[in-house]
Amino acid sequence: MKRFFMFAAFAAALFSADFATAQTKIEDYPTVQFFAHRGSRFEYDENTMLAFREAYARGARGFETDVRMTGSGDLILSHDESLYRTCGVDVQTEDLTTKECLKIKTKSGNDLALCQELADFLAGKPNMYIEWEIKTIPELYTEAKLEELCEKLWNMTMPTKHETSLYLFTSFDKRALNIMKRLHPEAEMMLLKSKPASPEILMEAYNMGIMRVGCKMDGTTRSTIRLGHKLGMIVSLWPGNNKEDFFLGAALGCDAMCCDRFFEVAEWAEKNIPFVKIKGYEKPNK
Repeated sequence: MKRFFMFAAFAAALFSADFATAQTKIEDYPTVQFFAHRGSRFEYDENTMLAFREAYARGARGFETDVRMTGSGDLILSHDESLYRTCGVDVQTEDLTTKECLKIKTKSGNDLALCQELADFLAGKPNMYIEWEIKTIPELYTEAKLEELCEKLWNMTMPTKHETSLYLFTSFDKRALNIMKRLHPEAEMMLLKSKPASPEILMEAYNMGIMRVGCKMDGTTRSTIRLGHKLGMIVSLWPGNNKEDFFLGAALGCDAMCCDRFFEVAEWAEKNIPFVKIKGYEKPNK
């Protein structure tokens, strides 16, 4: 950790020297869209309304969440295929009715959240950045079921979105993105990959008509991000677990980063690397 902070101080000094020598304008430094992954899951109980409400009250204006269907056809917020890690119950939301899902508590004692609850909470709020990740299990989510999910998600979120907010529909499943694009060509979407960004991934998304990719930070290069920018694309990186990840993502020149410790990192960055502008955090007035 000491080595990291020494490196951060050294890098900050280099930036300062560059600023003085080249008379760089502050607006030339990077702006990063920063958002709380699952409501900042290492600071709050992930994907619960408690997480989203408290994070919003503390100034988070960017969130990512995960959308699945219950056996009743309602949309619910849950990342894993099984509820075991978060709730201690080894079942899938898809195998339970909505009523059964809502009887289950997280290990911290919170209720599972329906997508409608979050959509209602966000309704009319300005300057929000929200990623609605469509989670799928190939053998359970047929084309018809994905179409149902996409249409419900669109109708649940978009009518109440403030005009200054950005809602993105994201997925690792290309079928979901293709269906959303067919149903709503105007939808803003992002292709997710569990690999570093590469020219091949950029072109895969580009050929789908999708101008955003979300890729693993480790292994991603500045040259690939610059190629994406030349194509007019936006590159988001994950995972963001700590200060080191944020520093790396900013140095690579990425456009957006999720974070599991949103407030710890945002407050550290504001203090230690103020030349990197953070979008998605509005520090409350004391």
